[in-house]
Amino acid sequence: PSTILVIFGVTGDLSHRYLLPALSQVAAAGQLPKDFKVIGISRRNLKTQELLEDNEAALKKYIEPLQMNLSQLTDYSRLKKYLESSHGKTSLKRQIIFYFAVPPLAVLPIIRLLGQAGLNGEGTKLLLEKPFGTDLESARELIEETARHFKDNQVYRIDHYLAKEMAQNITVFLASNAIFRSIWDNRFVEKIEIDVAEKIGIEGRAAFYEPTGALRDIVQSHLLQLAALTLMEPCSGVFEFSELPARRLAALKSLQPARQDSIVRGQYLGYRTEVSNPRSATETFVSLTVTSADPRWEGVPIRLTTGKNLSERLTEIRIHFKQSDASQANVLTLRVQPREGIELELWVKQPGYERKLQKLPLHFTYEQHFDRVPDAYEQVLFDAMHSNPGLFSSNDEVLATWETLQPIQSRWEMDDKDLQFYKPGSTITEILKTRLPPNGV
Repeated sequence: PSTILVIFGVTGDLSHRYLLPALSQVAAAGQLPKDFKVIGISRRNLKTQELLEDNEAALKKYIEPLQMNLSQLTDYSRLKKYLESSHGKTSLKRQIIFYFAVPPLAVLPIIRLLGQAGLNGEGTKLLLEKPFGTDLESARELIEETARHFKDNQVYRIDHYLAKEMAQNITVFLASNAIFRSIWDNRFVEKIEIDVAEKIGIEGRAAFYEPTGALRDIVQSHLLQLAALTLMEPCSGVFEFSELPARRLAALKSLQPARQDSIVRGQYLGYRTEVSNPRSATETFVSLTVTSADPRWEGVPIRLTTGKNLSERLTEIRIHFKQSDASQANVLTLRVQPREGIELELWVKQPGYERKLQKLPLHFTYEQHFDRVPDAYEQVLFDAMHSNPGLFSSNDEVLATWETLQPIQSRWEMDDKDLQFYKPGSTITEILKTRLPPNGV
């Protein structure tokens, strides 16, 4: 449908690094609506050319800036009049999408003011970035307050990992390959490991990261959603993505709280200096192991691990199959980033007179077979404009993830003695095997 995309925070880092480049690609692919407009909201009075980089020229004919004070109701009333006078009154045939590229604390006040100004009609949608709250209580408050002004089907909560090609391919992979679908349970799977490793530190984002930490930033969203995609019942059809939210939710609700002895909480050396807090207990590394009450997965440990300032950047899911009496164990790796693809470790006879086994990879990568892999934000924008909710987190999913983590958060609020320290550039294996004493002394 005809679409007006209103971006709150258009001059921010998120817009310039991800959102506007993604819009440019969608425009270049000819996938924007025929009647499309972007209104970039800023506190400053800007010209159109100030919003765009050289590689975003495809957006020039679509975008225009608008100055607003986001804390003033009168400015929202002015925005409503501007939308109606410039682009015609909103109807069911035209939609207005409000994209929140703003700090988390600014989200709820903007939602309230949109509602009070009457900018919450049937043809409007909200595109919200994570984090969705900071704990179970705040998530409930955010959901309840949003529901006072907008219906559930108007709210699209973004976890861009769900929109990555390999994450989408997990359900397709199982639905379309009978050999794996038939062995996707505890009869054949020994354990599951899901890692999100980052080579960078906090990159000057102390104001965001210090009160957030790895548990809220990555585990609550990306890791638990990847776990849900891995554990859920495959969809009834290969591309029945409308079933995804309900199936992910069922998988999340089956997760059992992590055992205390499985939790590793770490911080890289030098972090306290970066955030100017010599007593900071904010974790930059988390590893925990959960299990599922789903009979298909009972007894299978699922290790979730994330960390900053590690030796490499990767996001991958490793499925370890059980070793039978007559064979070696195999490992299936679903790599979300970088070099998105699938790899299966196979055991073969090593050529020669002696009878020896050798482990070799059988692999597929997107870059080998496709000219270009769309960025996750391109898929997010495309699906939001087409009202496809499958790759967005539902209210119940958000609450289920916080319920899983609430026992950990409660313990950490009371005690930080379990905080370990690791050297920048460490591997996940090194951190899990070797724990340095406080401050690395």
